[in-house]
Amino acid sequence: MKRALMFFVLLALLIPFASLSAPSVLAAEVGGGGSASQILKGSKSEVDASNKSDGYVKIRYLKETSKKIKVRISKLDASGREGTEYTYDLSGKGIAETFSFQSGNGKYRIKVLENIEGTKYSVVQTETVEVSLKNEFAPFLVPIQLINYQSSSKAVIKAKELTKDAKTDLEKVQSVYRFIVNHIVYDKKKAQLVIDGKLSGYIPTVDTVLADRKGICFDYSSLMGAMLRSLNIPTKLIMGYVAPNNAYHSWNEVYIEGQGWIKINGSIYFDGEHWSRMDPTFAAGNKSGKQTEFIGNGQNYSKKYEY
Repeated sequence: MKRALMFFVLLALLIPFASLSAPSVLAAEVGGGGSASQILKGSKSEVDASNKSDGYVKIRYLKETSKKIKVRISKLDASGREGTEYTYDLSGKGIAETFSFQSGNGKYRIKVLENIEGTKYSVVQTETVEVSLKNEFAPFLVPIQLINYQSSSKAVIKAKELTKDAKTDLEKVQSVYRFIVNHIVYDKKKAQLVIDGKLSGYIPTVDTVLADRKGICFDYSSLMGAMLRSLNIPTKLIMGYVAPNNAYHSWNEVYIEGQGWIKINGSIYFDGEHWSRMDPTFAAGNKSGKQTEFIGNGQNYSKKYEY
């Protein structure tokens, strides 16, 4: 199925990804097991790769603990060397959390680490998983730790309501985007808490963002991801940096029938009235249109991670 991309950029300062901590992930509806069970047990943790063809893995620390627990996932190259490493904080509540195989088919190395003291960690489980996806979009169609939702989530219900009359995926994206632009405002107080280090480990809860009608860029992109994925529209959450101060930043990429993934230097944004490129954070406050030129310049953005 061919699709055409719209691109979302949502601006705010965020803490570096490695320091994000993970609240419980509402991933119960992301399948309890795939076509063939593949639960890999360690002495203190387990890796459930049963749903690897659907683009995700579920990991849990077996017992409740007050220790800091981390997960590191990287795809291996042909020589077995690890590529870009994605680091997550894992709940110490014995709850399974969901992470994506976002780098496509191939072998992935998964490590579970337990804090010893300070910044020192010991590896308590290491697994290598061979992934063959059902389709290339699979990892971007399911709930994960950073884009957390269920069919009963209010964000999912709202997405269905907004798009009930839409005839195409593009119309669905437009409806969801316009809603977020018009109803979610930028939360300067939360952004300052992040800057001051008082909100360490923050991960959005999409229904809270929807209810509060405010957020930082991480909130915007997580909510956007949840609403569009629930409509079966492949959506990435991107983290990287934005000019001029190289601030850490979050945005989305969406794949819609037609042209494929259009990167940041594509020709589509949305200024609140006309399509060109979409940036909900800027568009929501773009009363004068001054941000349009900035949004349209791909050199202002640098991608580091995608989920």
